[in-house]
Amino acid sequence: MRSRGAPLAGEVARIDKKMARGDLGRKPAEANPERMARVPTVRPLSRPRLEELPLDWYGGDLDVSLFWDALSAVFPEGERFFVRAVKAHREAALGDAELLARIDAFVGQEAAHGFAHMALNQHVAGAARVEERLRWILRDGAEALLTPRQRLGVTCALEHFTALLAAQLLEDPRHRAAIDERVLPLWLWHAFEEVEHADVAFDVYLAAGGTLAERRATMALTTALFVAFMLWFYGMLAADVGRARRPASWWRVARFLWLDPGLTRRLLPDYLAYYRAGFHPSEKRVDALLERWRERLFGDGGIVPLRAARA
Repeated sequence: MRSRGAPLAGEVARIDKKMARGDLGRKPAEANPERMARVPTVRPLSRPRLEELPLDWYGGDLDVSLFWDALSAVFPEGERFFVRAVKAHREAALGDAELLARIDAFVGQEAAHGFAHMALNQHVAGAARVEERLRWILRDGAEALLTPRQRLGVTCALEHFTALLAAQLLEDPRHRAAIDERVLPLWLWHAFEEVEHADVAFDVYLAAGGTLAERRATMALTTALFVAFMLWFYGMLAADVGRARRPASWWRVARFLWLDPGLTRRLLPDYLAYYRAGFHPSEKRVDALLERWRERLFGDGGIVPLRAARA
């Protein structure tokens, strides 16, 4: 049974106070030569009850909330694309039992993420249209035009993005203080698991023969397209609430991303590291970050409600 003692907001504040000690998720000068690969754990989330979730669920700011809504809207179809891209190269991992186990866990986690975000998307006007557009882009565009390894390269690039965003949600208490407590468990659960499996697709890409030149070119192209599509999708959602033509709304999102708290600005150094020869996602040491959050999210009395395993 889960503890129902302290309110969720107070529990998160207590976690933040404890986590203020120590160096969490900070990248060292050199990659860890004794890296131990993590085998992720699949933890299906209980379906969140979001019937009374306000539109401005992120800090009372509707414009920034719409940015997160747009991101949530791309997850179900995006996660399915990632799963197909990784599973298409499963043969490259034959003979490596650990990598095969990590692939299976990656697939399970990503499937659960897509399913969980569908619950949030049902409460967002226009999310279904975003999913429809993205389905066409990925299935009729990317999967028709790109080779299997190029699709895996796109997956690696986007997994790098999401892992860096996820680490900020766990590291920066300002985000957790802003997120409505009804949807906070969903975002923290997703963030934890994105960090946990951050290197799986990359290791499959290496096993499949991915090259440095391919990796750099794919990241550059993926970045440009991802930014363009996110602007489009945000505009779609903003139009549904009459804010797409308000310069102030776009400015508020730009300020959030680049100034305060600077979500995009703060991930730039780790983003640029992806282009460096010899890069590996494990360079960003997150073991301490995951260890500090694991029990608080998923242990007895943890703030993330999980579905019971089927018999």
